[in-house]
Amino acid sequence: MNYDWGPDIDLEGETNTLAAQAFRQIRGDIISGALAPGMKLHAERLKAQYDIGSSPLREALTRLTANGLVTSEGQKGFRVVDVSLQELSDITRLRVQLEVRGFLDSITHGDVEWEIDISANYRRLIHAIEELRSGDEGTSETWESVHRRFHLSLIQACGSPWLISFCHRLYEHFERYRRVFVEYTEISPEILAEHEKLLDAALKRDARRGEELLREHIEFAARLTERDARIHGVRDAAKIASVVG
Repeated sequence: MNYDWGPDIDLEGETNTLAAQAFRQIRGDIISGALAPGMKLHAERLKAQYDIGSSPLREALTRLTANGLVTSEGQKGFRVVDVSLQELSDITRLRVQLEVRGFLDSITHGDVEWEIDISANYRRLIHAIEELRSGDEGTSETWESVHRRFHLSLIQACGSPWLISFCHRLYEHFERYRRVFVEYTEISPEILAEHEKLLDAALKRDARRGEELLREHIEFAARLTERDARIHGVRDAAKIASVVG
């Protein structure tokens, strides 16, 4: 759904500049954990790794700073933003508030194209899970991409480009926490069943059930992420359950 007002909700943005390509590549590596939380981003190393010059690299890092994934340390350069359970709690709380609102508004206003889009993304989830079981290279990234697309499709008919933009950004940051800390080799049938229930609530326009399902889904994912983060030694905030439960 396109809007002629509000922020640009295309997270990929332009693709035909060196800075845009570097932005996407570095952002992807931060979200996946390949560039670890708190990691110093040495310019020379990044230029070699991404085959990029100084000017487009700095532009990409500046954009990532605006996105909250990178922090500028003045004359000391750039660093991947560190993680904390306090931030994870805040991201989770806002995801619940905004995504549930967006889903409810989409249930109210969504048309047949919205239903088709969600249904198609659910089918993609099924195929991505089947591919993940093969263990082939790249299947994990495919799952992450399809999973992200399904969740964001739930809110696409809400009527507010600002809400969609905020939800995109929050999901991006939440995904980074999950991918850095949560370890999995396959997707359980229960996870797929949760997504099927969300699809069913959308198609039946069952707002009450949809709200309950999406809230529980986000909060459960947050608790799993917090558990694994604590195992990795992150201990600077109260339990997720006490914030959003």
